[in-house]
Amino acid sequence: AFSRRERGKEPYAGCVCLSGWLPMCQKFRVNGDESDLTPLFWAHGEYDDIVRHEQQMFGVRKLRDRGVDVTVKSYPVGHESCDYEEIEAMAEFIDDVLYPKVDVRDLQQHEHETYQPHGN
Repeated sequence: AFSRRERGKEPYAGCVCLSGWLPMCQKFRVNGDESDLTPLFWAHGEYDDIVRHEQQMFGVRKLRDRGVDVTVKSYPVGHESCDYEEIEAMAEFIDDVLYPKVDVRDLQQHEHETYQPHGN
């Protein structure tokens, strides 16, 4: 996801990682545009015996060092289980990425600055 520009593709609006890890992090490159444009939600089970919880913190640190905006969540579950709070947090992240919250006062100010009545 973070190297799509190098391949001539548009960056993703955001990414979700559940119980993942960052392989080959020494060779992992992040384009500056992607780090700014592609936030990441990374959730992990504290009792995951397949992908150790420590891998999450290691990967998050590497990504943040490269400028990636990472939302980190940990839950008291294992690898093949899910927590309702995890689903809710992931849904909220996706909602925020696809439909960013805008302050109505900012919109009103922008409309006031750009509005030009016709005929004048």
